[in-house]
Order: sequence, then C-alpha cells, then structure tokens
Amino acid sequence: MNTPIQSDVFIYMMSFFVVFADFSDFFPAYSFVRYFLLLCVGIFLCMKFFAAEMSHYDLFSLIFILFCCVIILSSFFARNDYESRNPLLASIVFLGGLVEFLFLAKYAKNRGRIDVLLSVIFWLAVGTLFINDIFLLSVGGNQALVGDKFHVAYFHIFVIALTLLRIMRRQKMKSIGFQVLLFCLVVLSIVIGVKVNCMTGLVGVCLMLVWLAICKISSSFVRCPLTVVVAVLLSFLFTYVAVPIMNNAVVKRVIEGSLSHDTTLTGRTFIFKVTDRMLAGRPFLGYGYGVSYEVLSKSMFIPDTQNGLAEWLIAGGWCAGALIIAAIGLAFKNSLRETMNVKYLDAIRVFIYAYICMGTVEITYNADFFAMIILLNTLSGTVYRDSLRRV
Repeated sequence: MNTPIQSDVFIYMMSFFVVFADFSDFFPAYSFVRYFLLLCVGIFLCMKFFAAEMSHYDLFSLIFILFCCVIILSSFFARNDYESRNPLLASIVFLGGLVEFLFLAKYAKNRGRIDVLLSVIFWLAVGTLFINDIFLLSVGGNQALVGDKFHVAYFHIFVIALTLLRIMRRQKMKSIGFQVLLFCLVVLSIVIGVKVNCMTGLVGVCLMLVWLAICKISSSFVRCPLTVVVAVLLSFLFTYVAVPIMNNAVVKRVIEGSLSHDTTLTGRTFIFKVTDRMLAGRPFLGYGYGVSYEVLSKSMFIPDTQNGLAEWLIAGGWCAGALIIAAIGLAFKNSLRETMNVKYLDAIRVFIYAYICMGTVEITYNADFFAMIILLNTLSGTVYRDSLRRV
C-alpha cells in the first residue's frame, strides 16, 4: 500500500523554486510567484519553529543570519538611492529564501528527512536543467529559462555537484545509472557552453576535478577550515595584486606575445581599481544588495566587480565580508564533527573551492554557493537512509 506524500515535500519544492530557480528573465511575472512561495515556506517554518527544535542555538546559523541582517540593513539605508531597482526588496527575497532554506535543512535533519530534502532538490534541479537545455537547443538564439549564459553555466556546475553528492552519499560510485547521468551532465555543460559562447561551466567542472584530485592526495588539506579561509582571502587579494602582476615585463611578454591576450584581463584590472575606490567610500556597510552596476558605472559602464567576495563587500561592506568568511570556515569545521562518513561531503567541498577559484575573476558567490555552505554545515552527523520510502 502506497503511503501519501507528506506535506514537507511540497515545502521543499517551494523552497527550490525560491532559492535555486529564477525564471524572471524569461517570465517576468515569476517574481510574484517567488513572493508567494516565500510567504508559504515562511508560514510553514513559523508553525514548526519550536515543535521541530529549530530554535536550538547554532553558531553557524547566528553568523549566517547576522550576515543577512547586515545586507538587509545596508539595503534599507540605500532603498531610495537607486532608480533601476529596490535593493531592500531584492535583498529580502534573496536572503529570505536562503534563511528559509537554512531552517528547512535544520527541520529536515531533526525529523530524519534530510534525504527527502536532498532528493527533492536533486530531481527538481535535474529536471529544470534538462528542460532549460532542450529549450535552449531547440529554439533559436541564446535565450534560456534560468537566466543569462553565466546563470546557465553555474546551474550546470551546481547540478553536477548535486549528482556527485548523491552518488557519494549513497556510496554508488560504481552505479551505471549514476555514471551515465554524470557523463551526460558533463557533455551537456560543454554543448551548452559552446551554444551560448560561455565555457564557465566546463572551467568549473575542471576545477572540481582538480580539487577532487587534491583531496585524493591530501584530504586533510582540502577539509581543513584554514585552507578554505586562505583560499577566499587569496581570491579576493588578487584584485589588489592583479595590476602589478600584469604590468610585470615578463608577464606582459607571455600574455601579449605567446597567449595573444591583453594584460587588463578583459578590463578587469580597471574594474578592480574602481571597486577599491568605491569600497573606501562606504567601507563598513556598503551600498546595498545588487547595486554594483549603479555604484561602479558612475564614470563608465562596469557591470559588476568581477570578484566573488568584492561583490558582497560592495553590498554590505567589510562587516558582510568578515561574516561570509566566518560562515565558510565554520561550515568546514562543523562538517568534520560527528560525521560518520566524512568522504561524501567532499562533493560539496570541491564545489565550494571551485566557486572560490572562479570567484577570483567572476561573481560566483550566488544562491547555489550559499546553499551548499548551508548543506555542508547541516549534513554533518548524517548518513544516507532510505527515507524516501516514507515520503
């Protein structure tokens, strides 16, 4: 006899379409759908907050919520400064969805339903990806369901990471079905990358493979909280050393002569200079969420900071930056505690490292990135159980 689907499954589905899927570029009215889903998930969590022991003190949750509060506070102060968007509303929707996901993950873990949550996210992500790619390949042009070419690339990396996590958590590395799916996803990332003229997805997959190889050589190095904190800092510090490095005579000859590229990194060195100057203007709380274009383009067109951490420094200043670094380091530390099978979490760790590396010259600290940090912190002390039979 089949048991009915429990109500939390629908809430997990709603959270997915708030946090991980944004069809607003293709379907403008989807923004209102997200508002409604955000409200539904919020009501559910309020009803379950004390009953599901989600109010239990957790340092990671405190740091992450403080980070969200800093960004929202900064956006509140800047709510009337920009014409193109309302940073306050945008920050509440983006960060509100992530905070809800944080508490949903805690709820699922406390109720022994974490594998249900992971399965819902995985299958919805795979389904969304295939629908997006079929649409992209069958319709002329580069218009995609999940956003621009960079969003498409990042979503491919995210789904590949979820697939790797599912394989490793269930200890099915030799499963033909999962191997075929993983192979298809990698091939798709290459095909779609060529289609939209953006190979970021392939770069991300390659970086994940590199970090997996490093993990095989020295797993303690990859899993160490200090390693990931240093990686974030080095990724950000590149914005300061990029100009002197590119101006070095030897580097110039190699890049301009042998590689036939310009030493400005496609204009990034100039962007880094402007970003540093703007950070000095509001160092503590920044300029508000999602307004880097307006802030940096006062002299000429600059789409964003072209650096993962710098983008959030513009949004929330050094307060936000310090909290992001603390949250990442603490998540890595907590992932080593009470973990019965620590190896499967390497799938999340290499994803985070890949995004940090790409974040040196791209803005990769997105919803997928923060959600994976939340999962890394939450999944410690859990192993796969066939809880899907009780969905």
